Amino acid sequence: MRGLIGIMPWEVGILIISLGVILIFVGIRQSKNKDVDFNNLPLIKPTTKLIFGSCFIFIGLFQIIPFIFYIF
Repeated sequence: MRGLIGIMPWEVGILIISLGVILIFVGIRQSKNKDVDFNNLPLIKPTTKLIFGSCFIFIGLFQIIPFIFYIF
């Protein structure tokens, strides 16, 4: 069961999922701001944060799969 499913411990998976949720929250909050100020442009676009956040959640879920099988 330790093949490609769980490469890292499940604690790392929880950290990856929480980072993904934070990125999605910040991306949504940043995308709601419609003011265009050329002096205060963000370094990363909101859509990039949303894509990376959802990918982090997906990868984190794969890291938690062995822990879920252990519980149930």
